[in-house]
Amino acid sequence: MTEADTPGVIVIARVRCRPDQRADLVALLERLQTASRGDDGCLRYGFSATIEDDHAFVAVEEWASRDALAGHLRQPHIAEFVRDLPAAIDARPELSAHEIASTGPLPFG
Repeated sequence: MTEADTPGVIVIARVRCRPDQRADLVALLERLQTASRGDDGCLRYGFSATIEDDHAFVAVEEWASRDALAGHLRQPHIAEFVRDLPAAIDARPELSAHEIASTGPLPFG
């Protein structure tokens, strides 16, 4: 099976920082986002602040395959992020990966 034949993967990550560390976390997320967008198999990668909480962020990542995601997780910028993240957050991050069964337009009238 080639990578083109394997399902893509969506990763949703949620993280919340301490109020006094917001600027540090934003800088950390910006570095990770920039580096990750260059990883093989990365189709989309971005962080957004939530509307209801100024200190909470959500990442949405789209990977060409599980292998591409696995390669991303082995990159030095991920190790650096994992090392530096605890100093800027107030709770353990939430991470989930979802294999894509199919993709198509939403059925709006």
